[in-house]
Amino acid sequence: MAIEKWLITPGQTKVIDLELVRSLKVSLIGGKVDVIAHDEPGARIVVDEVTGKDLEIKIDGDRLEIDHPQLRWDNWIDVFKGFRGNARATVSILAPRSVALKFGMVSADGLISGFTGSAKLSTVSGDLVLDSHVGDVDLNSVSGELSVSHHDGGVNVHSVSGDVVVSGDVTKLSVDTVSGDMIVDASGVPDRIDTNTVSGDLTVRFDGTSGGARYRVNTISGLIVLDDLTIKGNLGQGFERTVGNLDGQWLDLGANSVSGKVSVLRRTAPTDSAREASADSGAGAGA
Repeated sequence: MAIEKWLITPGQTKVIDLELVRSLKVSLIGGKVDVIAHDEPGARIVVDEVTGKDLEIKIDGDRLEIDHPQLRWDNWIDVFKGFRGNARATVSILAPRSVALKFGMVSADGLISGFTGSAKLSTVSGDLVLDSHVGDVDLNSVSGELSVSHHDGGVNVHSVSGDVVVSGDVTKLSVDTVSGDMIVDASGVPDRIDTNTVSGDLTVRFDGTSGGARYRVNTISGLIVLDDLTIKGNLGQGFERTVGNLDGQWLDLGANSVSGKVSVLRRTAPTDSAREASADSGAGAGA
């Protein structure tokens, strides 16, 4: 099958409709990228506000690529350091829900929503939002914030100073960061959470109404808060605690830090009195 491609130069606007896309790779320096899933086999790409560098769109069979053809994307940090100028574009993409997705940015902000399957997403300094994804994802950042919401599956993160926020039905989570803070708001009980950081703080909240937990925390000077227990650093000696019954579904959490704070909280079911108070408040508002 012949390769089709479009070159969008600065100042141009382009709308492209494609009949079949199974693989999508996006590489962008600056600007904004929205990638939204739909239930059709094809894709629609809308490109606007191109400045600094040309943008190329190429379809080879069912493999779609969008990038700046003048640059090599082998190493994101080299691209970031080596480019001088203002290369930007605003790109909106509708793509099949199960498309194989690879996504990379330098300073652009990105939103990816509604996809299923594995995905690999990278950013240098741009903020990245991943919403309503089903499947395992691999995320990489230097200083850009990574936000994962309404997720169903595993999450693997490598970051330097960018903050990491994850929520949803997270089955497994692995985070390596230097100074970025980590916030995890899990619905249900994750199977495993592992984090490594120098100075970033970790805050985890999960459902504590069923299942137990095993905590393995190692920090030099960081504060440890596990439910109702507070420890002011353990000088790297390691600390372990088991809560509840480790049969069936339970959380296995391992956290390592030098000075970062580690906080783990359980989300408990509302008490009968809390439910009654909420009902009374609603009745009063209706009156």
